[in-house]
Amino acid sequence: MSDKKKVNYQEQKPTETKFMKFMEILKTRFWNIAKYNMICVGIYALFIVFYAFFVSQIYFPIDVSDYQQGYSNFGELWAILILRIPYTLVFFTIPVVAFGPAVSGLAVVFRSYVRRDDSFSSDFGDGMKKFFWKSLAVTAISTVITVCLGIAARFYQLNLQAGFWKTALLLIIGGFSLLFIMMHMYIYQILVEYNLSIWKLYRYSYVFAILRFFPNLLIIAGIAALTILPFKIHILFGAVVMATVLFGLSSYIINFFTWPALEKHLDPIMKEQRINKVKLY
Repeated sequence: MSDKKKVNYQEQKPTETKFMKFMEILKTRFWNIAKYNMICVGIYALFIVFYAFFVSQIYFPIDVSDYQQGYSNFGELWAILILRIPYTLVFFTIPVVAFGPAVSGLAVVFRSYVRRDDSFSSDFGDGMKKFFWKSLAVTAISTVITVCLGIAARFYQLNLQAGFWKTALLLIIGGFSLLFIMMHMYIYQILVEYNLSIWKLYRYSYVFAILRFFPNLLIIAGIAALTILPFKIHILFGAVVMATVLFGLSSYIINFFTWPALEKHLDPIMKEQRINKVKLY
């Protein structure tokens, strides 16, 4: 007589990897991401032109007086300015100098997507209104710092002779600039989640920029490639990508990457300090 052993098989869901979660949310929310992208294109348009034509002069100056009034020379000057736009867009897709209220609205929306919470069509507008002045102040401060870093780098580049001090100063400015860019992967997310002063927003985002330096660097490289490569393929292809998915997708990537880190590392600190979370409604 043989005993038959009954085996119970339990249905288990396969473990969801981060990549699977990323793609599942992207597939489910793609048209919403595209919708918010088009909204951002409308909001950012004048800012992009301003930064590409004027602020970029700090980093890559063009002497307009070198160009005559002839059509060919004017066309060459215009082409140079237009070709700066893809590189200027990186400051909006990270975002460093993007319009703060719009970035805050996106952070509110994509927070819900990443957490798989309920999301409402009014979240973007409510987020813009709720955090308008604080996020606008962050934009103003970040823009001033960006301009100052550009002026400093340009000054030392032109006025110091090649040598140790010139190299050291430019490396320091470059290193701080990179950390400053990384800070903007966290600052708006912290802004819409916790009741903190602007000083603490920058302080905590700076800590996350340092502690997660290499993952941050990887994400920045990916977003920079996503921003610039379509324009390298063809300027019209780049324009289509920008108009349809660029800002929305880059914001989704940043939010997907940052929210778990903030929940894991910053939430306990905020609870310990009894800092309240922001209520949108």
